[in-house]
Amino acid sequence: MAGGTIVVRTTPAVAPRPGMVRQVLLEFRKSRRRHLWLICAAMLAVLLLWFGYQAAHQSEATTDYRRLLFALSVVNAVILPLLSAVVASTVCDIENRANMWKELLTMERPRDLFCAKWLTCALVLATVTTVEVAAACAIGAILGYRPIPANQIATLWISTLAVCLFVATVIECLCLLVANQFLPLVAGVALSFLGLFSMYLPPVVSAFIPSSYYGAMSTVRISMDAATGTVAYNTVPWPVGYLVAIVLITAVIFALSLRAFTRKEL
Repeated sequence: MAGGTIVVRTTPAVAPRPGMVRQVLLEFRKSRRRHLWLICAAMLAVLLLWFGYQAAHQSEATTDYRRLLFALSVVNAVILPLLSAVVASTVCDIENRANMWKELLTMERPRDLFCAKWLTCALVLATVTTVEVAAACAIGAILGYRPIPANQIATLWISTLAVCLFVATVIECLCLLVANQFLPLVAGVALSFLGLFSMYLPPVVSAFIPSSYYGAMSTVRISMDAATGTVAYNTVPWPVGYLVAIVLITAVIFALSLRAFTRKEL
């Protein structure tokens, strides 16, 4: 107080940071401009057309639902790694193209931004997986295959989504930590290519290929009688160990990437 005057100092109000739900919704609005859902629908249509062709080609020889599960694991190993890479790249590339990282991080914490983008990818991939599994069951029913048991449907959904999230986490790490945004898409194409041939590689080699787990986590194996040339589809126990390993590796990659992103100089 000076000369009877009271001086009151006030600090400017800090705008509250948006919650996680609001941030995820914002990511969806941003990705809509990049036609993310349209791209996913187009790639999913290609996957289902390929799967439907294979299923129809074999429907006269067998109506065993295990044929459907095996065919789907092969198609997934080729298409879904690229789809997962495209989803992660599209969600993360919006700020890279406009060079908006510094402006965006004045309103959001790096940790929250990283998590929001990962959750956006997870929700998109969960939707894609759900539509794919439902459509595959419908195609099988139309072609006269025996119904797929509910436990096999649940196993297929969990396994497929787990591997998709594994791939998407790796690609998000590359997108947010590497300046060259062409590299993540190259990685997605490489994983799709390797996914097809990983089934013919020794397990010691294929274990290091993320896209190989679409086939490795399948509950169906084939055996061929060389004398008669007949193919049999056999049910095997669900390899839960692979699922646990994928979840743990995904969690480790997520944690390390999150830590690196929060410390990155943008």
